[in-house]
Amino acid sequence: MRKQLFEKEISSLKKYLAKQDKNIKSDQKKQFTFFVLGFIFFYLLLTFLITPIEPFAKEFTSSSSAVLLSMQGVEISESDFYTADDGEIVYSFFVGSDQKSQIIISSLCTGVLEIIILICAMLASFGITLNKKLIGIVVAIFSGIIFNIVRVFVTINIILIANPEVVEFAHDLLFRVILLLYIMVVYVAWFYWSEKTSST
Repeated sequence: MRKQLFEKEISSLKKYLAKQDKNIKSDQKKQFTFFVLGFIFFYLLLTFLITPIEPFAKEFTSSSSAVLLSMQGVEISESDFYTADDGEIVYSFFVGSDQKSQIIISSLCTGVLEIIILICAMLASFGITLNKKLIGIVVAIFSGIIFNIVRVFVTINIILIANPEVVEFAHDLLFRVILLLYIMVVYVAWFYWSEKTSST
C-alpha cells in the first residue's frame, strides 16, 4: 500500500515538473529568469561543495604541469604549498636549474571555476533530460581538466621564453579570452547535441 502511494506521488511529481518545464519553455522571459536563478543557485551550491578539494586541485594542476615540463626536459624543484601575499594558500614550484622562475598555482589556475560554470549552465538549461545533463557534466569535467592542464603548460612555456610584457598579455588577457571561448564552445556543442538527439 505504501509503495503504491509512494509511486503515485512520484508519478504526480514527475507530471507536475514536466508541466512546469513545458510552461517555462513556452515563455522566453520565464525561461531566461529561471535559467539565471538556477545558474546562481547551482553556482553557490557547487562553489560551497568544491571548497574542501581546492588544495587537491592546485596540487594536481601543479603536478600534471610539472610532469609535462619534465618530459620536455625542464628541471623542476621545491614544489610545495605556501601562503601568498594576498593570504591565499597556493601551490608553487621552481623551473630551471637556476631556480629564477617560480610558478604559482592559485585557485584560478585549476580550471575548477570553468568546470563549475559549465556544469551550472547545463543544470540550469530547460528541456533537456537528466541523462543528457549527466553526460554533459562528465564531458565538462574531463574536457575541463585536460584543457586546463594544456593551458597551464603552454603558459609556463611562454613564461620561460618570453619577456614580461608578452607573459602578462598571454596570462592576463589571451588565456582568459580562450577560457570564455572554451566554455561557450563546449556548452553550445552540448546543447546542440542534446536538442538534436531529442528531436530524432
